[in-house]
Amino acid sequence: MAHRSLSLIGFLLLAFLVASCGDSGTSDTVGSDDPPVTNPEPEPEPEPEDPTCEAQAYESTFDAVQQIVFDRYGCVGCHSGEAPQGSLDLSPGVAYDNLVEVPSVGSDLARIYPGARERSSLWLKVYANVDPSVTSLSPMPPSGPVPTADELELLRLWILGGAPREGTVLGTEDLLPGCLADPTPISIKPLEPLPADEGVQFVMPGVDLVASSETEVCFATYYDFSEQVPGEFKSDDGSTFFYDGYEVRQDALSHHLIFFLGTRPDGTRIEPEDISGWTCAEGDLEGAACDPRDPGACGVGGYCRTPVRTSLACVGYQQEGDQAFFPAEEIAVQQAQSTHTLYPGTYREMPIRGIALWNSHSFNLTTEDHLLRGRINLRFAKERRFPQYSAGGFDTAFGIPRMLGGFAPPYSEDVLCERMILPQGARITGMSSHTHRHGKHFWYETPDGEHIYDSFIYNDPLNWFPEDPLAFDDPDPAQRTLTYCSLFRNGVDENGNPDPEDVTRASRIEYPLPFAPGANLGLCEPTQCVNEGRYDVSCDDGIANQKGDDAACDSSPGAGDGFCDACAITGGITTENEMFGAQVWYFIAEGFPTDARVEFPDSFGFGLTGLGGGGRPGAGED
Repeated sequence: MAHRSLSLIGFLLLAFLVASCGDSGTSDTVGSDDPPVTNPEPEPEPEPEDPTCEAQAYESTFDAVQQIVFDRYGCVGCHSGEAPQGSLDLSPGVAYDNLVEVPSVGSDLARIYPGARERSSLWLKVYANVDPSVTSLSPMPPSGPVPTADELELLRLWILGGAPREGTVLGTEDLLPGCLADPTPISIKPLEPLPADEGVQFVMPGVDLVASSETEVCFATYYDFSEQVPGEFKSDDGSTFFYDGYEVRQDALSHHLIFFLGTRPDGTRIEPEDISGWTCAEGDLEGAACDPRDPGACGVGGYCRTPVRTSLACVGYQQEGDQAFFPAEEIAVQQAQSTHTLYPGTYREMPIRGIALWNSHSFNLTTEDHLLRGRINLRFAKERRFPQYSAGGFDTAFGIPRMLGGFAPPYSEDVLCERMILPQGARITGMSSHTHRHGKHFWYETPDGEHIYDSFIYNDPLNWFPEDPLAFDDPDPAQRTLTYCSLFRNGVDENGNPDPEDVTRASRIEYPLPFAPGANLGLCEPTQCVNEGRYDVSCDDGIANQKGDDAACDSSPGAGDGFCDACAITGGITTENEMFGAQVWYFIAEGFPTDARVEFPDSFGFGLTGLGGGGRPGAGED
């Protein structure tokens, strides 16, 4: 079976290769120091400036990409003039308009697709130097100097952050040898709706994100596509429609966006009257009560929805008096932009009208408030042979139960593995993974130990779709078993050196799991110091208070400079906590039982098939 790898090292190597042309040269510095100024009369001594700002100033992250990548490494020399290579002019002032969402020459991709490196031909041609199997496009560049790792990461983060023309993408301000404005919330270009005969679009009303905050929220909207979906894509009774692909685009301020369908305990769908508090969001009627079944209830630019409440995966969202329901996962993504085209002939089925539940694990690490928005396009399925199924994630509770008691003590690393047993006749059409920031390498391996998937960036995981589905027909379950693992590093670098900024910190876990009010599930008890030179000192105070004995970490007795804050990794929902989730998409080939589903014999999950679907057509995503 083919091997696919998407590593941070590969990313860093590749994006910088894009910056060079075979015959281009480089300079040793970016910009130059300001000339000295002589004052005729003494003036008050100015405040010291940030020395990094003396090298170069950048108007935006893209301006930095232009100057550091395109200009400094000679790309403009190849891509400019009356006949630029590939008809691509990267000259200052025109490069952005020639790159972002502009069709490439020789492919059906855009040169740069906001938020999606896998749909950006420029990125794929560069990545082909490391893994030629990722694209049939010719690798670029054929030779030339390679920029630094930080410069490559600058390019990757710019694409992942929506490829904005203006503003500072979070994280890029620390990568430059110069001066860049503080990060700002960036609104990605809205996703255009599909033509009426090709699909439908869901619009997520904006969610207010307070500056420097992290939260996980849920709210509901109502949709009715019964008049929009052509008859050929409806079920015989008209209650559902079929789709075979989706595209999601949201602002890059969310660790995940999950689109649920609400289901009553008896399996029927919830209705608008089952949830209270419908009010208008945005528009000139914001805050007014509304009827979700009335498309015009909130006027121009307004949306009828239920209150935005803190909720893990929309579990327990309903208020007193509301109908109890279970959120059934339909679509989920971990990136600002995600596109999934189902394997030819496979499809999903969705109610043609009903309640959509929006769940976002959102964060705003900037100093400005922002309104988070998102859109989802569903493409109608013309060919329908096999229902597509999904497994992982919610079926194993994302590994949280296995890590609640602590995993990988401070300043250590460990590997967590589980198995999945595919049903006989399964055809895997896609794979992905899910961890938080301590997850450094996630992989799947076959019974003979071959890696068929490797991903190294937790917030930009590899979504792998093999050219030919992986078949699992052997009657022996052992031969239909995949092992999936993740390496977790808790406060150590690749060489095992302590890193107090990367260790799990009790002071940075803002809230516990919401399932048990008053309990501290998801919080952690610090056991070691974060002070330099004191990392190996035990400072557990023996009390369940999410604090430790700071005095034990003092540089000298009574110094008062100690901080006991380092914890073992613990399962939970904040970015300081950890998750461990596999994700596979598959169908059952003809001639095999269609009622069998993936099994997880090692998981401590709760069997949340109502949450994850575990194989319901249309359940589960990235």
